Amino acid sequence: MLQYEQKAPYVRNRDSAFTFMMDVVIALLPLYFMAFYFYGFRALMMGLFSVAAAVVSDVVCLLLEGKKPYLRDISSVVIGMILPLMMSAATPYYVVVSAEVFAVVFVKHVFGGVGQSVFNPAAAGFAFAAACWPSQVFSYPAPFSSLEVFGPVSQTLSNGPSWNLFQGGVPTIDVLDLLLGKFMGPMGLTNILVLATCLFYLLFRGAIGWQAPLSFFAIMVTAMLCFPRVPESGPMSLVHEATTGMWVFGGIFLLNEPGTLPKRSSARLAYGALAAVFTILFQRFGQMEQTFAFALLLTNVFGFTLDRNSERLLRQLRRAYLATRTKHSEKKSAQRA
Repeated sequence: MLQYEQKAPYVRNRDSAFTFMMDVVIALLPLYFMAFYFYGFRALMMGLFSVAAAVVSDVVCLLLEGKKPYLRDISSVVIGMILPLMMSAATPYYVVVSAEVFAVVFVKHVFGGVGQSVFNPAAAGFAFAAACWPSQVFSYPAPFSSLEVFGPVSQTLSNGPSWNLFQGGVPTIDVLDLLLGKFMGPMGLTNILVLATCLFYLLFRGAIGWQAPLSFFAIMVTAMLCFPRVPESGPMSLVHEATTGMWVFGGIFLLNEPGTLPKRSSARLAYGALAAVFTILFQRFGQMEQTFAFALLLTNVFGFTLDRNSERLLRQLRRAYLATRTKHSEKKSAQRA
C-alpha cells in the first residue's frame, strides 16, 4: 500500500525557512522602491498597513490556538508584502487590510498554520479582494500621480492596459514604457526588468527551484507567441502580455510558495505546466482582467495529487529497473553455468 505524507516545508528546519523568507523579502524590496518611485508614499503605506494586518492576525490566531509566536517565522510578513503589489496604488486601505485578514485567518490558519495551507494565502487574499471590490482593485492612477497618503484618492482612475487585452484590444503604449513599467497597472507588477532581476536573484540564492518556473514560463511564452490574444505579431503580443499581466509576478512569487508547491522535482514540473494551462484558460474564458490568482488556486488543489502520483510512478520505474537487472543477472549466471 502506497503511503505518502506531505510535510510542511517549515517544520524540518526553521532557520533555513527564515533564510528563504528573508530572500523573498529582499527580492520584494525593489518592487516597493519602484512603486514608491511611481506613486509616492501611499504605496509604502499600503505595504505597511498590509504587513501590520498580516502580523497582527497571525499573532492573534496563534494565541487563540494556544501557541507561542515564533519571531523568526516571518511568513506573515511575506504575505503582507506580496498582496498589495498586485493591487492598484489607489486601492483603499480597508480593502488591503480585509484581504490580509482573510488570507491569514481563513486560508493560512484554518488549514493548520504556516506550511499547511492547501491554497496560497496571498493569491486567496487577492481573489477575495477582486471578487468583493473589483472597482477598487482594478482602477489605476497614472504613474507619477500625487496620490493622497490617507483618505480617498482624488486623481482620475481608469482601467489599465490589461483591460484592453481582456476586451480584445491592443494597448497603445510605447514599447520602452512597457519595459520600464511606466503605465497604469498594479503597483508592483508593471516593471518586467525588475521582475526578471528578482527571479534571477531567487534562483541564484536557491530560494526557489527551477522546475516549476521553467515549465510554467516555457508554456506561457509558447502560448503567447503561437496564439496571441491581440491582432499583432507573436513577439509584440508576448511583450504586452508579460508586462501587463500578473502571471510573470505570480510565476516568481506565488507559484513557488513552498507550502503549496509539490516536493518532488517531477511533480514540480507538472505543477508549473498545469498552472500555465489554467492561467491560459482563465485568460481566454475568465470574467476578470487579472485571473492568475484564480488559476493558481485551482492548481493548488492538485499539488498533493501530483506528489503522490509522482512517487507511485518513481516506485514503478524502480521496480521495473530492479526486475530488469535481476533478469539480466540471472541470464548471465545461466550463461556462465
